[in-house]
Amino acid sequence: MSTIRDRGLVKWQAALIMPEHKALNKKIGEVDYFLNKQPVLDEYQVEEFENNIHYAMEYHLPISFRLHNKGNPKELHGYCGYIHPVTKELRIQKKDSSFKYIQFSDIVSVIVKD
Repeated sequence: MSTIRDRGLVKWQAALIMPEHKALNKKIGEVDYFLNKQPVLDEYQVEEFENNIHYAMEYHLPISFRLHNKGNPKELHGYCGYIHPVTKELRIQKKDSSFKYIQFSDIVSVIVKD
């Protein structure tokens, strides 16, 4: 009695793959579709972020940022020490007294802790 040998997914693959097809398949595999896209903020949200940052700087309050880091959300906690007016770069002093520089365009949300 003979048995049927199933080749699984191999039977559905093309018999000949050109180098262009192989490169395209590799490129498609590198794209991660599960990364979050950066949200589009309206001018009122941006103004609210600016007001919260200035309030936290004036009264030296701890502040939490949620950042868009190439598709992965990132949290940053500390004190805002300086805002560069031209490049819109913030200097954040973390709890271990180190400094972290962030771009204003990477900010998704700002929370001031009283």
